[in-house]
Amino acid sequence: MKKVLVIGAGAWGTALAWLIAKNSHEVFLSANRSQIIDEINHESSNERFLPGVKLSPKIFAVSDFVTDADFVFIVTPSAISTKIFQEIAQTKFKKNCIFVICSKGLEPKTNNLLSDSFEKITKHKSYAVLSGPNFAAEVVNEAPSITTIATKNKKLATAVINLLSNSHFRAFYFKDPRTVEICGVVKNIIAIGCGIVDGLDLGVNAKSALVMKGIGEIQLLCKKLKASTDVVTAAGFGDIFLTCSSQKSRNNSLGVLLAQEKEREVDKTYEGISSAAAVVALGKKLKVKLDLCEGINKILTRKSSAEQIKKIISKAILS
Repeated sequence: MKKVLVIGAGAWGTALAWLIAKNSHEVFLSANRSQIIDEINHESSNERFLPGVKLSPKIFAVSDFVTDADFVFIVTPSAISTKIFQEIAQTKFKKNCIFVICSKGLEPKTNNLLSDSFEKITKHKSYAVLSGPNFAAEVVNEAPSITTIATKNKKLATAVINLLSNSHFRAFYFKDPRTVEICGVVKNIIAIGCGIVDGLDLGVNAKSALVMKGIGEIQLLCKKLKASTDVVTAAGFGDIFLTCSSQKSRNNSLGVLLAQEKEREVDKTYEGISSAAAVVALGKKLKVKLDLCEGINKILTRKSSAEQIKKIISKAILS
């Protein structure tokens, strides 16, 4: 039995804690709200983020970090990644602790990949990136699900894969974490675009063309960052398909709201909003033209009518 710390008690953090505990490991779920900590510890539930799910008694909610953990999963919004990495840097973890970055996005201000910032800030080198087509509610309902564990260290990946995999959840190894991170950032932007296409009722042709345009922009960024351009993975095409085909995806649902000129839901975190601005800035830094990402960022940063949005998205797809 391993001791695992999961930082972040949102839907995906709680689902990962559920999955790891189901695999007979001890899990400490770090949360920043006392009511969530109390609910998990006394009622074995987290109704705000994972309603209707009974949590294992092997899950213990905490307000701080457990320093003797064998694995640490970082499952917080990318917007606070720098703060979390700094806290990890100031904490004395076990020498052989393995860190798993589950956040999707770029570091605020610098627009660096999260793995680059993690290594620079914490000095830890034993880390992997987790990303895949994973809706939290479906994982805890034991629907067949896959994910990607990306790291240059295959032995480290095997340890994480063994921790997570069971009869309904399977993790697969991929050698290039940078590719996985780029996919994880850009797919949220593509998902917003697909939601816009749905909201405008532009049809499946347009949606297919938009997805292909987005994949092309992922590969352009990968080339510039000297990363693998292989996106036929759970973290690549798998996650793109997930977020682009279902309004269960927050970013997809945001696109629908934008197209229909409706207000965003204030209690939801839309990673694609910050990702779009960050990717556009990164593209300019790398001197890469990203028509789709730039078009969607334009829609996100100005008040536009449905007709104006249609013109912007059509131009981006066909450019």
